Amino acid sequence: VALAAALAVTPAFAQNDMKVFASKLKPGLYEYKMEMDMGAIPGAPKGMGKQNMTVQHCLTAKDIEDGQLGRKDPNSKVDCKMSDMKVSGNTANYKFVCKGEMSMTSDNTVTFVPDGYRMQSKMSMNHGGQTMNMVHNSQAKYLGACKK
Repeated sequence: VALAAALAVTPAFAQNDMKVFASKLKPGLYEYKMEMDMGAIPGAPKGMGKQNMTVQHCLTAKDIEDGQLGRKDPNSKVDCKMSDMKVSGNTANYKFVCKGEMSMTSDNTVTFVPDGYRMQSKMSMNHGGQTMNMVHNSQAKYLGACKK
């Protein structure tokens, strides 16, 4: 449940903060490769805390303009805010704090490359009174125009 919830939480950035991303992204089809290491999860089989996933997603001009780098679950009751945005060259660092069903804090680094971006997040989540720390690494690669 926590993994699904973590993946469903996609940053919705404030309009001013999104200007950094909008100038470095273009609309189109992206392939996202994600690696998550949730460490030792109490009661889970050994190695269960590591997950890899590859998905494709069409990022529209409106998504970029609205600050949605992915689709947020419309049923989510998680309220997230971004802060402490610092930009240097092609790298942005920021904090992300979510409140609600699952509280989470994360420190994030996004590095833009010519065909997409790389991102690392170090997160601490609290769900049902249990704290889980995890590291999330992802790469987004531009594949071309969105398929209709």
